[in-house]
Amino acid sequence: MKYLIILFISFVMFAGCTTKSIETGGNKNSTRLKSNIKKENPEIITSDNIKISSDFYFEESQKDSVQPIVILIHQFNSNKEQWSVELIDTLINLGFKVIAFDLRSHGKSDKAKIDFKKLLTDPEQTPKDVEAVFKWAKSNHGVDSNNIGCAGTSIGGSLSLYASYYLGAKASIGISIGKLTFENLTGNFEAMMGRMVKSINNTMLICGKKDGNCGPESQMIFDTFLGTPKEYKQFESEKHGKELIKDFPGINNLILEWFLKYLK
Repeated sequence: MKYLIILFISFVMFAGCTTKSIETGGNKNSTRLKSNIKKENPEIITSDNIKISSDFYFEESQKDSVQPIVILIHQFNSNKEQWSVELIDTLINLGFKVIAFDLRSHGKSDKAKIDFKKLLTDPEQTPKDVEAVFKWAKSNHGVDSNNIGCAGTSIGGSLSLYASYYLGAKASIGISIGKLTFENLTGNFEAMMGRMVKSINNTMLICGKKDGNCGPESQMIFDTFLGTPKEYKQFESEKHGKELIKDFPGINNLILEWFLKYLK
């Protein structure tokens, strides 16, 4: 009952503050954090010496309190600013800390020394960014290192599942995941079905049904690699990743619900 009450309140909070910035499907998110929420910009260095730009959000009075953390991972050719302030505000008001970061060669992070598009498939690149953020989170005394969750769109979704499989993320959400990126970045290929050491648990997949091959590819990933509990949500849309969220703002509530269930 407590969980349902908290979730209802979060939905009301989210609906009340997103009318202009999200529900209209507009491209601009509001940029004003609530006064009780603070942002820091920790410098994170990867194992191959790439500087990662990040935004770390927390309730001012809870900075030193141990809380779960949600890591938000943007899609290819985007940056950490794609996540709405309303989503971040609500996560924090529900008792989470939040960190969003720019993948290498994106936003304010250092450039990788490879062709830009190869970031989609090279397992020696963006997975190291996620590993570095996890290492930072686990060393932060205000973070519950046993309760780290990830949500991402497109390549960010594949990296969220990577975090669950290899880094110990307790819950993950992948939005608009493609087979090529998922297989190459996680090293789990469809042909390996039945030969995985472990499955990826506590995971929700979301995609647009008409988004190219995203629907059947997400279904394959869901059926082949995910253990329970798991959920798969499809929307009647051709939109991808962050654009899908703009058209269907209820996806933000799915994110909140999943982490309230499995990350606290």
